[in-house]
Amino acid sequence: MKEFIDKFHSISNRYFSIMDRFTGKNATCIIPRLKKLIQNDPTYFESYNSLVDLLMLSGKDSEASGYINQASRRALKRIADKNGNWPDRLKWSFIENRHIIKPIFNRAVLYWDEGESEKALYLLRKLLLSNPNDNIGARDYILAIRMKMTFDQFEKRFNKGGFYDKDLMEWFDQNYKKFPNEFNWWEK
Repeated sequence: MKEFIDKFHSISNRYFSIMDRFTGKNATCIIPRLKKLIQNDPTYFESYNSLVDLLMLSGKDSEASGYINQASRRALKRIADKNGNWPDRLKWSFIENRHIIKPIFNRAVLYWDEGESEKALYLLRKLLLSNPNDNIGARDYILAIRMKMTFDQFEKRFNKGGFYDKDLMEWFDQNYKKFPNEFNWWEK
């Protein structure tokens, strides 16, 4: 399979209408609506992505992890062929693909946080290989894992209140050449 571009999901209009109502304080009202959207279209993953965020904000990390697992399984099933092979290209530049890339990335990060670095690396490498522009930042996480950082160490060092600044880019540039087997292909 050469390139994957997902189809338009008509439920996305309802999703954006619901999320437009989110005030930051009404998660308990929004959460059941997102769950209903997931029932109506279990392959539109933006509903899962926002649900996970709101559950985590509400302190329901275990339930959020369950939805990360569910979404990533379904997303992987959506992009893979009958033999389980990933597409050669799964580009972030296609807006239709972003909702699929996010739960796979979130699952990789969850694996890392759970101490399952090899599983995390597998997904992150696949994401980077299928989208070398790496809009989601898989390369940074690959490097951190290869440098034996834990997820908590990575977040403490680089997360600046929900975003990552030039410190992360500079750190990557200073360190990625230590792993030529990981990044030589990407550098070209």
